[in-house]
Amino acid sequence: MIAITPAFVGQFIRPGSGILPLSREGLPGTLQNIGFYVSISLIFALLALSFNLQWGYTGLFNAGIAGFYLIGAYVAAFAITGPSPPIVIGGVTVYPGHLGGFSLPFVVGALLAMVAAGGTAAVVALPALRLRADYLAIATLAFAVILQVFARNLTSLTGGAIGVVLIPKPIVLLPPNEFRDRMILVAIGAGLLLALLLLLQFMAESPWGRVLRAIREDEEAAMALGKNAFRYKLQAFALGGAFIGLAGALFASTQGYLEPTSSFAPSVTFSVWVMVIVGGSGNNRGAIIGAFLIYGLEWFSVQIKDYFQEIGDQIFYFRLMVVGILLIVLVVYRPQGILRETKRILR
Repeated sequence: MIAITPAFVGQFIRPGSGILPLSREGLPGTLQNIGFYVSISLIFALLALSFNLQWGYTGLFNAGIAGFYLIGAYVAAFAITGPSPPIVIGGVTVYPGHLGGFSLPFVVGALLAMVAAGGTAAVVALPALRLRADYLAIATLAFAVILQVFARNLTSLTGGAIGVVLIPKPIVLLPPNEFRDRMILVAIGAGLLLALLLLLQFMAESPWGRVLRAIREDEEAAMALGKNAFRYKLQAFALGGAFIGLAGALFASTQGYLEPTSSFAPSVTFSVWVMVIVGGSGNNRGAIIGAFLIYGLEWFSVQIKDYFQEIGDQIFYFRLMVVGILLIVLVVYRPQGILRETKRILR
């Protein structure tokens, strides 16, 4: 019986790309490993900024972040990968193939991911935003779980549980150099994060951003002043979904491989939520700090696991304990987060 797993498929169609502990490869391996941490943290920072627009500024708890993240990642992967026919070895289907094969540039794939995720967010928001906050969270969470189930079972379209492989990097230079390629990914991620931060800062200080905060604080009062609260919430939810799709596109190209089980689990949503809470809801710079800090705990726990063999299997639970203690401390001593939202007083 052949176990058809991502690792098994990787033996045939992609080289291994695991990140070794800090001391295994000397300085080059250490720098590459740190580059991996930064590149993934930048993706989580994009997710945190997107969620901060929806929740921090507008008060919309989107519990379906993983779903829009999945849409962005898969749409970009379909657009930028080459043809991927099924692989059959000895009468056994090792890889079922997937939709796509268009070999488009990364920029086009990212734009398509934003359009797909943003458009889906708008469609989902039309009925969901009429629900109360708790029911909105339940509805969007259910949407994300359904998408994950579809991605796992629509084998001929998504590659099923095996996923999409051989996703190209945004920029491919020859000859291949892992460290240089990682630094290129860091530079692209940092550029996208800076552009999104500047855009959201501008939007937050604009009249549109002030209306969002007014709706968050007192929706009925905002409506009494003639503002169409539903329209503004729909815009914020759709824009946030589009930016989440952008993060998904960058994730797909950074990893070079997608599978629906772990990368897009509902826990991703709550990780992003913790990042925004810790960094400071309503503060874009705080959301970025929270992303680097919370993902840093996960990355650090992976690095130290090999140095503490006797408790290696329990590192995951220790990390959850640290995050829980951090949240308790923040709620008690600094409920606004590390960087609190700047209060604006009109004179």
